[in-house]
Amino acid sequence: MKILKVINNNVVSCVDELGRESVAMGKGLGFASRSGMELNQDKVEKLFHLRSQSETDRLKDLFSSISEEQIELCSRIIAYAGESLSARLNPSIYLTLTDHINFAINRIKQGIVFQNALLTEVRTFYPREYAVGKYAVELIRTETGIPFPEDEAASVALHLVNAESDNSISETVRITQALHDILEILRQSKEVSLNEDSTYFDEFTVNLKFLVIRIFDGQEKDCQSSDLMEVVRQSYPKEYACADLVAEYLEKQSQYPVSEETKVYLAMNIHRVVANSQ
Repeated sequence: MKILKVINNNVVSCVDELGRESVAMGKGLGFASRSGMELNQDKVEKLFHLRSQSETDRLKDLFSSISEEQIELCSRIIAYAGESLSARLNPSIYLTLTDHINFAINRIKQGIVFQNALLTEVRTFYPREYAVGKYAVELIRTETGIPFPEDEAASVALHLVNAESDNSISETVRITQALHDILEILRQSKEVSLNEDSTYFDEFTVNLKFLVIRIFDGQEKDCQSSDLMEVVRQSYPKEYACADLVAEYLEKQSQYPVSEETKVYLAMNIHRVVANSQ
């Protein structure tokens, strides 16, 4: 591979024999190097292959504008996330998360602190990613001395969810907002009362998350009504009424129909939490 551009002492952009550009990182990799030289493979610690030239250009611009310490800090967070989540994260996480953390640090230095309105939902629906977010917050506090707020753990978690599912960050936020709204529908309902400290509630939120993702992806398939569905509708009328409200909301948000089978499934899950609460 040949060096295209030296970004700093530890980061260079390079190109392989097929003309594909990457960003390489390693201690001293850019020192005394220049365009056209062969890349010293022995010094390469990380090699970033992003999805498009546009993302590669943005990563180069970002790495050239922030400190090497901050690049390394974000790399440590992403490495920890990969190990902790046992997941293969989309390489664009190096761009999106580093950019977010850099922006957040600059905001906080200026005294501008935002609250994450989805903090509770992220903590509820993405506990593993949120745990990594808390690790990131503590690491940034320790390494920089900046009072990084707890809400940023949720922001980090959303970027990780995005990198796991290969969705856009806007789609990840849209799904999380939908989960937030559904819980509010159930909390405000006079028909049922949910015990959110119940272990059944934890299982319910997991099922609800995958149900919402499936509907937003347009993977719902309607089926003919069965005797079992009619039994559920008659046995749990209050739970079914709540499920109907949730389905109506999801149809508006996703622009996809929600099957009768899904409504019955949701009603049964609501009943399980309600029964446990009582």
